[in-house]
Amino acid sequence: MIASSSILETLTIADACRVEWDLVVVGAGVSGSIAAREAARRGSRVLLVEKADFPRRKVCGCFLNANALAHLAQLNLSSLLVDSHAPSVRGVFLSAGTRQAYLPLPAGAALSRAWLDTQLAREAVAAGASLLLRAEAHLIGVGSDRCTLRLNQGDADAEIASRIVVAADGLAGRLARESRDCVQTVNPCSRIGVSAAMARAPEGYQPGTIQMVVGREGYIGALQVEDGHLEIAAALDPAAVKRWGPGKTAQRILQCSPLPQLQGVDELDWQGTTPLSRHTSPPAGRRIFFIGDAAGYIEPFTGEGMAWAIASGAAVADIAHQAAQCYSDDLPRQWIDRRERLLRGRMRLCRLVTQSLRYQRLTEFNVALLSHLPFLATPVIRWLNRPRSYASADVPRCPTSR
Repeated sequence: MIASSSILETLTIADACRVEWDLVVVGAGVSGSIAAREAARRGSRVLLVEKADFPRRKVCGCFLNANALAHLAQLNLSSLLVDSHAPSVRGVFLSAGTRQAYLPLPAGAALSRAWLDTQLAREAVAAGASLLLRAEAHLIGVGSDRCTLRLNQGDADAEIASRIVVAADGLAGRLARESRDCVQTVNPCSRIGVSAAMARAPEGYQPGTIQMVVGREGYIGALQVEDGHLEIAAALDPAAVKRWGPGKTAQRILQCSPLPQLQGVDELDWQGTTPLSRHTSPPAGRRIFFIGDAAGYIEPFTGEGMAWAIASGAAVADIAHQAAQCYSDDLPRQWIDRRERLLRGRMRLCRLVTQSLRYQRLTEFNVALLSHLPFLATPVIRWLNRPRSYASADVPRCPTSR
């Protein structure tokens, strides 16, 4: 139940050592591949490093909301949705206890990460970026004019130089811990992310909708994607997962829901993440910029995380490209400010929403209220889905090339 198309790396680890790169982007997820594509389009020599191979599953709800679709359109990537036959998504069924409500959503799309990530990496390569797969990157030094990284690929080990590093290595990424300028902090009350896939949707499932169930141990979303299988993603309490495991915990949350039952969830092959809620402070240091989940993560609810990843990958490209051409100590601050303007308000709202879901009685009351008055959720839904340009003020250009 993953994309059948694959992608081949464009160079060997030995080849990578022979080039002094303008940018090394670590992590070929949504944010990293878009950053690599946009920087390569601007003329940077870009190496995109990914520790896995394609296609691969990711722990994700696989929903692209209206904001995410608007960002893809700005990047001229809307054709990916057409090529994949991604289903349109226009609503969410929200359930807590025995209560349920249907909330209309601005049109979004359902697209598996196995397919989307593969195609975005292809787009980066088509734009001129080089791609190295099955390789881990470690930051071993930052000098006055370049960064040094160590690449590990199986038995091969090599050092490479780059003027700038863009860290898109996700929740469990090492670069934040290896950078002297930044500290990654994990919320001690954070839930963990898990996901699994079912071959087909249950009887009674309405195509084009998200099925969301909130329980005492967390919340679960289910969505049918482009090839017909059902993606299931959840944010679960670590204590419950430790006691029962992800499948059994999911089953406990789902068993009282009036929504179509997902049979056999306790027997699925579940993937998990480290704790979800964390932030890297600051999200930039000398010659290194953090984007996507590597910069910070707030539990999203219905597709916000994907929109944040697309936007931050696109927004960092101009600053990172300029930093490679003519570095100044002001450029990390420019990225911090740009990211704040782009994401802070939406992240704060998602934090409030997901924190409220920890109170089961309050959630059941709210769902019962929304079942009769669904328009009460409209302002929040519209604001989270409101398209906003990832662009910002132009980055000052160097008077001469490097």
